[in-house]
Amino acid sequence: MDLNCYNVIYRTTLFYIVLLIVFKLMGKREIGQLTLLDLVVSVLMAEIAAMAIDNLERPIHEVLLAIGLLGILQFTSAFITLRYKKIREFVDGKPSILIHQGRINIHEMRKQRYTFDDLMLQLRANNISSVFEVEYAILESNGQLSSFKRQDVTYCPLPIITSGGIEKENLLKIHKTEKWVEEQMDKKGIFGVKEVYYAAFDGKELQFITRESLNLNEKKRR
Repeated sequence: MDLNCYNVIYRTTLFYIVLLIVFKLMGKREIGQLTLLDLVVSVLMAEIAAMAIDNLERPIHEVLLAIGLLGILQFTSAFITLRYKKIREFVDGKPSILIHQGRINIHEMRKQRYTFDDLMLQLRANNISSVFEVEYAILESNGQLSSFKRQDVTYCPLPIITSGGIEKENLLKIHKTEKWVEEQMDKKGIFGVKEVYYAAFDGKELQFITRESLNLNEKKRR
């Protein structure tokens, strides 16, 4: 191997150890629960180290200085946000209630740029198959969803309509047809699938959340 190869091996090993030590000092919280500020610092550190490995002419002490400065800034910001609640809320953000007493807060979802598909994805990650099972759902400042089931729900609702489209595979699982879906909508005074934001089968009939009901709820909050 030539001298450049040995230099790359040396720099890669050195920055690996340095970053490992810095992240260890930053605490376990940095690994699993990155906030916006944590993410920015982590990406910057990794980018600086990568550029230093790629550019062998760059002095190592300059790179270590940059990484050390970012570490100090992170420690300082962590101390400040820990001590002052308003600054912590500004930097890390506040939890957002997306479902309150079984009702979807569509206004808050739009504010957080959080789609219905995002909501369903995280609910399924919590072993919840339908929003009708949820009493409260809170979007934490780190992006994770905390959900609490309703105590009076003993069934597992199967999604049939999501965002104005019929889930045909789920419809086959309950041995129903699209005509049956139309009949269920007629009973509720719903004239088209596009009017439905979400619908789930509870074992007997379809439970609906319409776009109109969400808009009405939004107006009431205003």
